Amino acid sequence: MGTFSRLVLVLLALLSFSLTPPPAPAAEWRDVTDDRLANAGSDPANWLMYSRTYNGWRYSPLDQINTGNIKKLVPKWIFAGGVLGEQQMTPVVNSGAMFTTSTALGVNRVHALNAVTGELLWKHDRKIPEDVGALVRVIPHNRGVALHKDKVIFGTLDAHLVALDAKTGKPAWETKIADYADGYFVSQAPLVIKSKVIVGIAGPGEMGPRGFVEAFDAETGKSLWRWYSVPAAGEPGSETWQADTWKIGGGAVWHTGTYDPATNLLYVGTGNPAPWIADMRRGENLYTMSAVALDVDSGKMKWYHQYLANEPWDFDTMAEHHVIDVVRGGQTHKAVVQANKLGYVYTLDRITGKFLSAVPFAKSVTWGGPDPVTGKGVENPGLRPTMGGPPVEVCPSLLGATGWQPKVYNPKTGYLYIPSNEFCMRYAYVADLTYRRGQLYTGVTVEHFSKAEQAGVLRAFDVNQNKVAWEWSNRTPLISHTLSTGGDLVFQGTAEGMVVALDAKSGRELWSFSLGTPQSGGIMSYAVDGKQYVAVAAGGTLRSQVWFGKEPKWSHALKMNWSDLVVVFGLSE
Repeated sequence: MGTFSRLVLVLLALLSFSLTPPPAPAAEWRDVTDDRLANAGSDPANWLMYSRTYNGWRYSPLDQINTGNIKKLVPKWIFAGGVLGEQQMTPVVNSGAMFTTSTALGVNRVHALNAVTGELLWKHDRKIPEDVGALVRVIPHNRGVALHKDKVIFGTLDAHLVALDAKTGKPAWETKIADYADGYFVSQAPLVIKSKVIVGIAGPGEMGPRGFVEAFDAETGKSLWRWYSVPAAGEPGSETWQADTWKIGGGAVWHTGTYDPATNLLYVGTGNPAPWIADMRRGENLYTMSAVALDVDSGKMKWYHQYLANEPWDFDTMAEHHVIDVVRGGQTHKAVVQANKLGYVYTLDRITGKFLSAVPFAKSVTWGGPDPVTGKGVENPGLRPTMGGPPVEVCPSLLGATGWQPKVYNPKTGYLYIPSNEFCMRYAYVADLTYRRGQLYTGVTVEHFSKAEQAGVLRAFDVNQNKVAWEWSNRTPLISHTLSTGGDLVFQGTAEGMVVALDAKSGRELWSFSLGTPQSGGIMSYAVDGKQYVAVAAGGTLRSQVWFGKEPKWSHALKMNWSDLVVVFGLSE
C-alpha cells in the first residue's frame, strides 16, 4: 500500500473517530425500589415515574440550567423512534438509562437508551392485532413506562400489561387486562405504589364498556383489585343510571393518577359517560366526570366529587389531581387541585373530598360553571344538542380549556402552569345511534373553531391567591406538555414544532428551538455525572390532523413533518 493510500486511511479513521465518539457508559443500574419511588422528590438526577413524583407536580429541582444561562442550551443528541403514531410519552430515567415508548398500528415499542449519548441499548417490539378497537386505529398512542426494581412495565394497545427486564429488554411477565375486542386498551403510563402496578383503562368513553382502575402485583403481574367507575346494578350509585345503560356507560380512567402516602389514597379523574348523547343515559351517571380517591391497599373508594352530572359534551375530567397544601385566608388546607377541560381550577380536601373552591382560568367558557357552594356543574340553558337537531356552539372545544396534557406545579413560585386553550366547537348529536361492540359509540359530529387569534395560552395560576398570575400566548392550541424546574424556568411545546423556555416568575420568553416536528409528548429533566439535561418527546400530527383540519388559522400546523423523536438538550461546553 502506497504512502498516499495509508494517509487517506489514517485521515478517514481520524474523521470517523471525530464524528462517532465511543458511547459514554451508563451508570451502574440501581433497582427502583418502593422506597426510591416514595422518595423520588429527593432524587433530582433521576425521573423515575411519569410525573417524577407521586404528587403529580412534574417539577424538577435541577437548577444548573437556569434563567441566566438558558441561551446556551443546545441539542446534545436526537433519537428517532421509527414510527409515525401519536407521540405522547414522557421518558423516564434511572442510573443513566432512559426508557421511551412509541406506538403505531400493529406495534407497541419500548426503547432503552444511554441518557448521555442517545445510544440504543435495546429495543422491544410487541405486535398488536390488526382488529383492535376503532379508537386505537384512529389515534394509537402510549404515555410511557413504569419502573420497579429491575423491571420496565408498560400497557399495550390490546389491553395487556407487560414487564421487561430493564437491562436486556427480555419479557419477564405479561398479563391480559381486558378484551380489546370490547374497545379496551391502555394508553396511560402505569404507576407503581407499594409493589402494586396501578393502571387505568382507556376506550370506554368512546367505545362503551365500563371503565376501571386495576392493581397488579409488580413481581408477578397477578391482579390484586379492580374498581369500576360505573357501578353495576344494585351497587351504590347504580340508581344514577337509567335501566341497564350502566353496562355500556363509559367512564374511562385513562390518565395516570396521583398518590399521597400520608392518606394512602390514589387520586384519579374519571372520563365522560357513553354514549356522548346524554339523553340516551338519563341520570347523574356516577362515577363518571369525577375526582375519586381509592385506598391503594384495597381499591375501595373513600370519596368522590362529581364535577358535572349527565355530561353531554365530552368534557371528561381525567386530568391529574395535584397533591398540594394550599393556603387560603392564612389557613393551610391539605388539598388536591385539578385544572380540567371545564375551564376551572378546582380545589378539594384530599382527606374528605370536600369542595373548597373553583375559579375559572380560561376565558372562552360558555357551557356554565360550578355551583359556588357545592362545586357541582350548573349548565347554561340551550347548549345541549337534540338528537338529529342542528349544531350548538359551545366553549370550550371537547379537547378542553385544558385536556390530557399534564399541568405542572412549581413549589418555588406557588404557580400551577396550565397549558390551556381558547377555542370552541359546533357540536351536534346524530339522529340515531346503536351500540356495536368494538366500534365507536359517540353519536356526535364536531367542528372546532377559535374566536381568538392566539388560541393557545400557557397560564401561571397562583394556587394560594386562586388567580392567574401571568399568560403566554401561542397561535395554535396547546395540546402538548409543560415542565418547570428549579432554575426558574418553564418549558412549553407547541403544535408548530417549537419548544420554548419562559421565566417561571414572569412568563417572559427567554429561549426557543424548532424541533421540525410537532411537540406533543413529555418534557422532563435529569442529570448524569453532574450535568443537567432536558429531554423533549416530539412527533405525531394525527391529533392535529383530526382536530385542526377545518380551522384556516391553524393550517400551518398541518404542514409539519411526521417524526417520532426524542431531542435532548444540555448547556454548550
